[in-house]
Parts: sequence; structure tokens; C-alpha cells
Amino acid sequence: MANPLSNEDELYERIEKEKIDIHPIVWELLTHHIGNDLSMITMGLQTTLLDPDYPKPLTKERAQKMFESALNIKKLMDRLKKATGREAKF
Repeated sequence: MANPLSNEDELYERIEKEKIDIHPIVWELLTHHIGNDLSMITMGLQTTLLDPDYPKPLTKERAQKMFESALNIKKLMDRLKKATGREAKF
């Protein structure tokens, strides 16, 4: 992760120790939407910038699609925050 929390290890330990769970419906939303958007971003980067056999320029349109995928992740988190009535800390 780019910027881990200063207490991130402790948070994971607490999740394990207290057996904090995420409801299967929430997991389904997270894995589906975030997985799709991350695939779009990584495929865009791989096919334009990282594939030495088929390098393609990063077009404005491709960059826009990757940016929109990143925004979709934020929208999902905002919708979950609203649906659960919780403040996001990111």
C-alpha cells in the first residue's frame, strides 16, 4: 500500500483477535466493483506502458477511462458510507 496507516498492523491484529467480519453482501460489492475497476486500471497500464512487446502510447481517452475507474472506487466507498451511516476515514 502506498501510504499505510501508522497503526495498520495493530488494526489487522485487532480484526483477527476480535473476529471482526464484513457482511457477505458488502464483500460481494467490494470484490465485484473494486475488482472490475482495478482490472480496468491495471490492464490499461499494462497494455499501454508496461508491455515491452506491444508498447502503445497512453492516449487521453485511455487515461480518462483509467481515471474514471479510480473515481468509481471512490463512488463505491461513498455509497457504502452513506448506506451504513458511517464516516469514512480516508
